[in-house]
Amino acid sequence: MVQSRIVASIVLGVSLLSASSAWALKSGDNFVAAGVAYVSPDISADNLSYGGNVYLPTPVPGPLAIQSASASGTTTGALILGHMYTDNLGLVLDIGLPPKTNISMSQSILTRGTVQEIGSVKLWSPMLVGRYYFMDAASAFRPYLGAGVTYTAFKSLSLSSVGQSLAPNGANIDSAWGWVVSGGFNYDISNTNYFLTGSLTYIDTKTTMHVNNLVDPAPVGPSSTTNLKLGNTITFLGVGYRF
Repeated sequence: MVQSRIVASIVLGVSLLSASSAWALKSGDNFVAAGVAYVSPDISADNLSYGGNVYLPTPVPGPLAIQSASASGTTTGALILGHMYTDNLGLVLDIGLPPKTNISMSQSILTRGTVQEIGSVKLWSPMLVGRYYFMDAASAFRPYLGAGVTYTAFKSLSLSSVGQSLAPNGANIDSAWGWVVSGGFNYDISNTNYFLTGSLTYIDTKTTMHVNNLVDPAPVGPSSTTNLKLGNTITFLGVGYRF
């Protein structure tokens, strides 16, 4: 009687595994996932480099030292499209909604050493990432690691009153390529095409900010630049569908 129950349990377990494997990500599958992403930026800036003097409000020769820079975290929506080339190798395109972040800085003259907001900007950062899924296609839970590239565009840059003091004639940030590393998991919902998914992604981007502060009394005043390094840590949770 006990042996019969053991055999029945084994048969039931194999049946459930077979059922879940029919719905797991496998070679040739396409999938889409949507969810919520929390973006936590980490930004650093070099000194402002320029020739001549700027007025803040007295003549200041370059370069202008920046003591610190920071950017606020924000929540946004994300959409992921993917294709499985083998049972373990996939490629995804992340085209999440552009989050808006507030940029702050500390400078001895402009902000008197205190941290003040200088403006806000939207980050457009589509990512193309290759993923390697561990475990086999029959596993309901599949962790993965990924690496790829992103192209970040900085749009809708808006300056605060402090930012306008630094850049009375506006500013812009160059679009730039960056690299991406990520880790996450998929968890299949039994006997359906749906799955739960979560990931932690890090983006590293280096770019240049141009500050148009042509207020020098000379006919042509200085135009400043500063190198920015932006590291985004993105936490994502969502629901996916395979087809």
